[in-house]
This record gives sequence, structure tokens and C-alpha cells, in this order.
Amino acid sequence: MSAPAEQTEKPASPKRKTALDDTLLLNVVTEYFKLAGLALVVWFVGYFAFSPSWLLLGLVVYVWKEKHTREKKLKIEINQRTARDEKNEILARVEDLPSWVCFPDVERAEWLNKMIDQLWPYIGDYVDKLLRESIEPKIRESLPASLSSFKFSKIDIGDIPPRIGGVKVYTQNVRRDEIYMDLEIVYSSDSNVAVQVKGINAGIKDLQLHGIMRVVFKPLISKMPLLGGISVFFLNNPTVDFNLTSLANAFDLPGLNDMLHTIVIEQIANIMVLPNRIPISMVEGLNLNKLRYPQPQGVLRIHILEAKELVRADIGMMKKGKSDPYAIAVVGAQTFKTKAINNTICPKWNMTYEAIVDVAQGQCLQVDVLDDDPGSKDDPLGNASVDISHVFERGMVDEWLQLENVKTGFVHVRLQWLFLANDPLELDRMVQQVQEENKDDESVSSCILLVNLDSARDLPGSPKRDGYWRGKKTLSEPSPQVNLYVGQSKHKSGIRANTNEPRWEENFRFLIHNPNYQNLDVEVRDSKNDKVIGAATIKLKELLSASDMVLDQKFDLKQNGPAGVLNMRLALRVLTPNSNPDWLDECEPLITEPPPKKEGEGKEGAGDAGGAPAGKKPEGTSVDKPSQPSQPAPAVDEVIPPASSSVDAESNLRQRKAPAQQKVVDTKGEFGNGRIQMTFRYSAQRQTLIIVVHKCVNLLPLDSNHLSDPYVRMYLLPEKSSSSRRKTQVIKDNLNPVFDETFEYPVGPSELPSRSLEICVKNEVGVFSSSKKIMGVVNLDLKNLDTSKAITEWFDLRPEDNTEKISLVESDV
Repeated sequence: MSAPAEQTEKPASPKRKTALDDTLLLNVVTEYFKLAGLALVVWFVGYFAFSPSWLLLGLVVYVWKEKHTREKKLKIEINQRTARDEKNEILARVEDLPSWVCFPDVERAEWLNKMIDQLWPYIGDYVDKLLRESIEPKIRESLPASLSSFKFSKIDIGDIPPRIGGVKVYTQNVRRDEIYMDLEIVYSSDSNVAVQVKGINAGIKDLQLHGIMRVVFKPLISKMPLLGGISVFFLNNPTVDFNLTSLANAFDLPGLNDMLHTIVIEQIANIMVLPNRIPISMVEGLNLNKLRYPQPQGVLRIHILEAKELVRADIGMMKKGKSDPYAIAVVGAQTFKTKAINNTICPKWNMTYEAIVDVAQGQCLQVDVLDDDPGSKDDPLGNASVDISHVFERGMVDEWLQLENVKTGFVHVRLQWLFLANDPLELDRMVQQVQEENKDDESVSSCILLVNLDSARDLPGSPKRDGYWRGKKTLSEPSPQVNLYVGQSKHKSGIRANTNEPRWEENFRFLIHNPNYQNLDVEVRDSKNDKVIGAATIKLKELLSASDMVLDQKFDLKQNGPAGVLNMRLALRVLTPNSNPDWLDECEPLITEPPPKKEGEGKEGAGDAGGAPAGKKPEGTSVDKPSQPSQPAPAVDEVIPPASSSVDAESNLRQRKAPAQQKVVDTKGEFGNGRIQMTFRYSAQRQTLIIVVHKCVNLLPLDSNHLSDPYVRMYLLPEKSSSSRRKTQVIKDNLNPVFDETFEYPVGPSELPSRSLEICVKNEVGVFSSSKKIMGVVNLDLKNLDTSKAITEWFDLRPEDNTEKISLVESDV
């Protein structure tokens, strides 16, 4: 029996037909009252002998509004017809082809559109329930008491679901534990949402939205649901349009209409246009803060130099057929505007701006040139766009861009891509270069400061007006908000109501001209009375001497005495046109998993003995450890796995007291560079190589104080990238450092024999230090690694130029 043929149109439900008839009748009545009102206005003006200019003004506004409404209705009707029957509408309007027709790497997703169409009624019920039960009470609480009657009087998302115009999945320049997917969202709805406050109705209908939405599945995991988390955001501002209803229709006038649309677009940008994202957790233990605020990929330096052959927008005797052009550059949610140059079609702006770019692939720089017309809408003089990925690949782009949507016009831009480096030595070179090229222009930066505002404790409260206890005035808990300043740049955190131990978990970014003399000023204010309850000043030059240029610690707040502590993580990164894999931050795990339970001694090995997850440091602690005196070298046969519990401590104590039966080996190693002790274990269940870096002994003294500041850096070859990089903390002034840090590499059992491990013990050096950096290297071949048990071994550190590989097998030493 064959399947029934698919119907081209769905029959309208009786409920919809009744609503349609009511709408037609309402339109007739509304049109009658409009005409009657117009006649009444004409009679009123003539009866009271008002000037005819008022009639002319009203006629101009009415004609503009009718023309604008007709154009908008026609556009909405075309979009809705396309949503219902895309094929026939495309054949009728070839210029509105979707992206999958124009670009071969974008695929159709009709199967997804059919699923959305089937799910749409259920989505409508969910949205209705969400707005009424969750959003409405929150809005009512945030409004003044006089507006507490707020409610959604009507919620109808319509019968037309959003369409996916095309899907593009990225397979290049992405790590193995993530998936990037771009969706072209085309939403041309017949929705109608109305609100009511004190009996007054207002709302919007016929919402239109078009933009490229990126969905990032990260990290991928080896257990269901296979996706650890999802990030959703727009790469650039989407195109948004809508019609107003009831009282809100008063905003549909010249000037007010543009202002309202700008406000709506800005609010959407603040929620889900880069750098803002919507993170979704799929498993327990996911760090949503790292998913929401990853480190940016780089900075785009934008030089808007000049334009030529622009359209003559101002025709008049005084203007002499010229324009007053200015340019606007847009990157994601960031907007930069040049000054306007009067009476010219060949302006020279010579303005420099810097945009922080989170994702280069898929984002573009949009340049709009407009004619400045005070008191009226500015005339467009054309626009151009540049794919940021091209600048990322080439490093520098200096071109004249032809302006589109106009007869003539060019704009000259010079674009430079800047990588992020964590090397203080690179800072000196970049600061000198910035000063030489730009002199005192502080709009050009040499660094970027990444601030992770975590939490605060023991904040002081405010005196209650009528609260007394035993003759003493009691304190109320504050509603703290943090203001952060670097020079003229300012950021504000959210407000945490009624608590002296707030947790913000927000990130902020500042572009720094010169960190040697700039400071980060922090103010904690009580939003109830807008008074400062704590403040701190952090000198940015302190970050230059910190490990990896990062400070992760508690900062004391002061305000007429101690005022609590503020927990922040500050990271300074140098802006440089050069690329170096060592400058890339290590890929810290997004998911924190508890270590597997040990079934017995010797089965799991030292690799999981209380080991912390890779790269994870205790909360609220500084990256730098306090300086430790040089310790005597311990015995070679002493094995120290990461200590965590009393049981492990007793086991370690028994192991140290056991008689040693090993061979005597020189603790300085074969090459005199010292030795390093490590444990290796392979977890077949998790398909993960677990490495514990225990300690080093008898390292070379490379600093002027006859000590060193050692740390260990590793790469799992052949991948020498940020995802393969692992790094321990720095131990200050020590030749026998104890690290006891655990790291993990996700690698399949079939890939393990072809991998090797590059281990390098380095000495952290300061900005002006001439000390040697590399203390010794070890190259391990993993093809003979016994994956059935843990192996703890000592390895001789070799000179930097020694690339000989050592087979990792268990020995008696």
C-alpha cells in the first residue's frame, strides 16, 4: 500500500478561521475610524482657524507612515510565503536565494526544517508556559510597585516556524574534541505577543529575524550524551524587524522607530552576539564559566584611513554637491565610529581602533559609510565587508574596498591581526614598537588584560535605618556590585542582592597601552545606597613577573580599614603580529571528573593516587607558590605520588621505610643536568594517558642567586599545539622542586604506539633577565608502554640539542 501524497497546504483549523474572520472585521472597523478621525481633525483645524501648516505636517507624517507600512507588509508577506513554500517563491524571486544555493560548502537542512515544523506547536506551548510562569514573575518583581500589574495578555508565536536556510560544519582548524556548526536562521513569523499594564495594552507582531548562528559542541566526551556542553551565539548582529501593536504603535514614527529598533538589536547583542554566548551544560561537572568566556583568539587592529569618489548626498547651493561622510566599523557586538568630515567626497579619517576577536573563522568586519545629517536620518553612502579569517591567515591586509549598494565609492582600510603571547620579553619589543609608530596615541594597545571576577567574602554591611539590638545599630547585608577601571575604560558587574559573600563568575577584558605604569582599580559598591564598601588597586606590572603572566588569588579590599577580600584571576597577554606555539595557553579541561576509585594497591598505580585533574589548581590560591629554600636532593629510589588522603600518606610512609634494593645511580644524571621522576598509566576505560610529574633533583643553577625557578612543559607529539601542551606550576628558587601534578591526554589505544612525549624542564626568567631558559629535555617513545600497569621512572635530563628518543619501559632503577 503506497503512502498518501503529501499535501501542499494544511487546512486551517476552525479556531484559526474564526480568528481570521474577526481580524477582517476589525480591520474594516479600524479603517472606518481612521477616516472619520482624519475628517474630524480637518474640521477641528478649520473651525479653530489653525495654520494650514499643521495639516501639511500631519499629511507628511501620514503619507510616510502609510508608505513605510506598505513596504513592511510586502516584505513580511514575501518572507512568510517563502517560509510556507520555499521552492515556488525562490523561482519567483531569484535575488533572495538562500545560502545553500550560493555557497557549495553550505548544505540544505530540509529534514531539520520538517522536524521543526512538526515540533512547532509543542514549542509554542512551551514558550507560552515559560513566559507566563517564569519570565512574567521576574519582570513583575523588577518593575516598580506601581507597575506590578504587568502580565502577558496574549502569547501567540504563530503557525510559521523558523527555517534553517543552510548548514555549514567546520572540519578544519578545530580540535578533535569540538564541533563547529553555522546555521542560517530565517525567521519570518506571524507571531503576536501583547502585554498589559494597568489596563493599557502594547505588543509586537510579525517578528522578522535573519542571521548566522554558530553552535559549538564542546567538549566531546566518550559517554552519553557524547556532548559535554553546547555554546550558542550569533557571529554578527542579526537583522531584526517587527511591527508594533496597540499603544506601542505610537513609536512607529520617524526617529522613534529607528531608536526602538536600535535598542532591541543592542539587547540581543548583549545576550548572544560575540563575545556574549549562551552556554548549555549537558553533563555534571562542566565549568560553564570557561564555556561562556573562553580566551579570545586575537585582536584585530583596524586603521580606517580614507575614502574616495563617494556619492554626493547633499545637493544645495551652500553644500556644493558634497557629503559629510563618516564611517562605522562593526565586529560582532563591537561598534567603532569615526568623526564626520564636512563638505567632501574624499575624506581622510586616519582613525585606529582595536576589536577583540573571539572567533576569526566565520566573522567579518563590516564598514558602513554614511552622510552626517543632524536632525534627520543619515544617508547611506555604501558599505563593504572583509572576512576576518583572511586577515588571520595573511597577518596584514591593506586594500581599497569598493562600496556596495551605491553607484561609486571606495574606502581605504588597513587591517592587522595580533596574536596573544604570554612572554614578557615580547612585551618590551611591542611596547617600543607601539611608541615608535604611534608615539603618544593611547588608542593603540600593547596588551590585553583578562579579568575573571569570581567572588568576595566578608564584605561590610550598611547600617539599618530602624534596626537596633541592645542599643547598637545593626547592619544589613549589602547588594554588592563591582566597578573595574583601567584608565578611561570601565566595566560593571552584575548585582548580587543581600549578601556579603557574593559570587559573580563574570569575565571582563581591557586593552592596555602600557602595563608598566597602568593599574587596575576595583571598587565594590553597595547598590542599595551607591556607596563604596571596598576598594583595591592592582599594579599591572606585577603580572609581568608572575608565572605565565597570571595572578589567581585573593585581593584585600580596604575602605577605612579592612573590607573583606575579592577573589579574581588576572591574565595579561601581549599583542604581537608574530605566532609561536609556546605562547598559546594550555587547553584546561572543561569537565572536572572525580578520580576513579582504587580497587587495590598496585592495580591503578600512582597516577590516580589523589591526583587532581589536569591543570586544575585549588580554588582561591595564587599561581605562584611562596619561595622555598633549596632542599637537599632526596634518594633516587624514593617515589612520591601526589598526596591526598591519610591512607595514601601511610602507604607512602611504608614505601619510604621499605629497604631499598635498587642500583646506585648518580642523582645528577648522565649529562649532569639533573633528573626527573614521573609516573605513566593508561586508562583503557577512559582511553586516556595519565601522567604524574613528581619531582626533579639536582637541577642546574641558572639564576644570579645560584638557584632557578623551574617548571615542566610537555607536548604529546606529533601534535605541537595548544591542545597538546601541558605545563606545571613554577617553583621559585629551588633546584629540587616537588610538583606532584597530574595531567591527562585523551588518546586511543591504537594511536598510542605512534606517539612520543617531549618533556622540557624550563627556568622561568624575568623581563630583563639574561639567564638560560632550558634546563634539560627528555624525549620518550611510547610504543613499548605497558598499558596494563603504572610505571614510575627516573629520567636523566639531556641537553637541549639532544633529540634522542628513550623507550619507555619499566627498569630496575
